Amino acid sequence: MQGELLLKKSFDDGTYFSNPFTLFAELRKHHPVFYSETLGGWVVTRFQDVSEILHNHQDYSSKGRVLHLINKLDPSVKEKLTLLQTHFATGLAHSDAPEHKRLRGLLAQAFTPKVSEAMRPIAHEVVSRQISGLSESSDLIHDVFTPVPALVVGRLLGSREEDIPNLIRWAGAINGLYEKGGVIDPTKALYAEAMLEEIREFVTRLANERRALRDKGTLDSSQDILAGLVNVETQGDSLSDSELVSTVVTLFVAGHETTTHLLGNGMLALLNSESEIKKIQENPELIPKAIDEMARFDGSVPRSWRITKRAMEISGILIPEGELVLPMLSSANRDENEFSNPDVFDLSRDSRKHLAFGRGVHVCLGAPLARIEGQEIIKQLLTKFPDISLNAKVNELVWRKDVALRGLEALPVLL
Repeated sequence: MQGELLLKKSFDDGTYFSNPFTLFAELRKHHPVFYSETLGGWVVTRFQDVSEILHNHQDYSSKGRVLHLINKLDPSVKEKLTLLQTHFATGLAHSDAPEHKRLRGLLAQAFTPKVSEAMRPIAHEVVSRQISGLSESSDLIHDVFTPVPALVVGRLLGSREEDIPNLIRWAGAINGLYEKGGVIDPTKALYAEAMLEEIREFVTRLANERRALRDKGTLDSSQDILAGLVNVETQGDSLSDSELVSTVVTLFVAGHETTTHLLGNGMLALLNSESEIKKIQENPELIPKAIDEMARFDGSVPRSWRITKRAMEISGILIPEGELVLPMLSSANRDENEFSNPDVFDLSRDSRKHLAFGRGVHVCLGAPLARIEGQEIIKQLLTKFPDISLNAKVNELVWRKDVALRGLEALPVLL
């Protein structure tokens, strides 16, 4: 009860979005697990508990999560969301074993670390182009951190550059489903239904274009992930049409805004730490470590979510079967029992055990690509603009009011 009161107060005064970390420290210490009416699920805040949930796919399910939220809506709204219900009934992010293992194995044939690394020169070129157009006073969220991930993941999945504004619009609509946590805004749900129809038609068209090339014997299966998935269709086990469309839509949506705000939050941390910027400028080989410390310190995905398959006990609290559990990644990554001086952005620490990209069978498939994009952006920004500085007071910055995606509305800088 007390944990919920503290959380609700932080919602009311806005600190949950501007700086939730003081709240998380209090919750870890005194209320590590509690039910929240505000978020519509069981909040879990300590590193060890969060890590256990992410690893334990036998007892915590990723399947049926969206339906769990939709079922809370008024029946008059729910009946209009038929596409959302069928779309999220399948696909990589919304399945459990053995279905998930099969889907991930098929996708891994097309989305290999080699494929991600092959995107580095493309990421370099995209970043160079976006940075070359910056003015002395710029907004990094709008000018760099939003277009770059969209352009890179769009290229990876086989879209054209002119498709990018639509991809950004579609991703924003679908991510809007989750901004309140365990409850859905009916208006956002109806908008997401319409946008989901558009993006599914788009992905289906791209897939059919590649199938036509495959049937002619002219498909290069390495040209993009979608081509690789289509090529697998002729080799026995493959993704069904619904699985392919759902999974590719997830890759589009998950590969865009999450990277945008990982970089925005991380760059703000850098700009607030002159010593760490100087370390990178003097030792560029620290940049890969910097991306992981950004993810630990202030990741863009502050919570994961699962459904209990049976009654579970977490830190002495009994959670019934069929309940929504919200492991708070951002809290776990600041747990003082796992990271020394967790509220300090420190490039000398070993951040590799952070949970920002998840853990277990659902660990983020696109994390290698996000790291590559981040490395290219930080390297080029700090090389071209060594005196870059924040062009606003920290308390003037506006944060998204979003439970599922933490990020800034804008990041104004002087170059």
